[in-house]
Amino acid sequence: MHNEQQVTPHIYWVGGNDFNSPRFENLIPLKSGVTYNSYFIDDEKTAVIDTTDTVIRDLFIGNVSHLLHGRKLDYIVVNHMEPDHSGSLLALAMAYPEAKIVASAQALKMLGQYFQVSMPERYITSDEKLVIDLGMHKLRFLKAPMVHWPEVTFTYDETEEVLFTADGFGTFGILNGSIFADDVDYKEEYLGECRKYYANIVARFGPQVLSALKKVDALDVRYICSLHGPVIRRKEDIDFLIGEYKKWASWTPDYQSVNIFIASAYGNTAMAAEVLAAKLAKRGIRNLKMVDVCTVSLADSFTEILRRSHIVLAASTMNMTVNPLMSAFLAICTEMNVTNRKVSIIGNSSWTPNVSGQLMKDVVSKWKNCELLGDPVHIVSSMHDDDADIEKLADIIAEDILKEK
Repeated sequence: MHNEQQVTPHIYWVGGNDFNSPRFENLIPLKSGVTYNSYFIDDEKTAVIDTTDTVIRDLFIGNVSHLLHGRKLDYIVVNHMEPDHSGSLLALAMAYPEAKIVASAQALKMLGQYFQVSMPERYITSDEKLVIDLGMHKLRFLKAPMVHWPEVTFTYDETEEVLFTADGFGTFGILNGSIFADDVDYKEEYLGECRKYYANIVARFGPQVLSALKKVDALDVRYICSLHGPVIRRKEDIDFLIGEYKKWASWTPDYQSVNIFIASAYGNTAMAAEVLAAKLAKRGIRNLKMVDVCTVSLADSFTEILRRSHIVLAASTMNMTVNPLMSAFLAICTEMNVTNRKVSIIGNSSWTPNVSGQLMKDVVSKWKNCELLGDPVHIVSSMHDDDADIEKLADIIAEDILKEK
């Protein structure tokens, strides 16, 4: 069984779609599956760039076997050791025992940790001085630590100007026939899922992403081949996607606007958030987004953080603490190092002081380069029609946004 596709005259995609997994890393809900990409270079010497998850191992091995036509495999290049990309590595190495395994020192250490094997006679440690000569193709390696594991490298084929970027520029979603981004409406089909992938997988490591992108800027790149999602080959698409990554990595928002994240038990906190949103809209704030973290997945909720400059957190007090789903959302924000945002707070409680508001304030105060805007608003059970605190908060947020425009 094989279903490979040609990327360039001598490079092939040998990955496959995963239609069935409901969550990525058993954590992030998948709306339309995910791909596991691997690439084969056909030259005087042959090479496979990364392997795949065990879910498509048989298809992957079949693709490689078909393209080899009985020849030996000379090199297995490992850019990233996460199991969705190394799950088939040992099977491939055992099927082709003459193949050298090229990887960073940390990746080779992880290989032993995952598979409890040691094959030092087959190992070639990659660094930025190493060149693998396949005949026509010359492979070089860029260190890209923490994009998004410490062992990560990018591989650059200087002959056809192909950049293999590990998880960099990856996206959720299956491939729909063609492997190329320009054969579909990329912004419609994949951009949202690419943003979601970055937000939930890579966002914590923005400075390291920017460092890697500086190295990419020095290269002539005609193809970006990530380990998830379509191949990017048009210059305008490559430039656009690199620009998006630079924006996300520097926490530069798409809009001077507001995300309002809500965790409401009975609707009273949500009503306060809705009233605030309406008041902001009347004051000229556009591209507002309201997100109920109790019904929208935490992964999808968090993705919106990348898009807007201001955040409002609105949550009820439950069991003398913050609504647990808001607490989980705040934990993700903290884990992923939310940066350069202005944050306002609405808390609600019926028989205690403003517990949720104070606890949310305590969390936000530790976020990097994030400013608390206005005093936390305390709703007592439900808001009143003449709630001056909501009115005041709307004025503060709108004034701060409009002065930036």
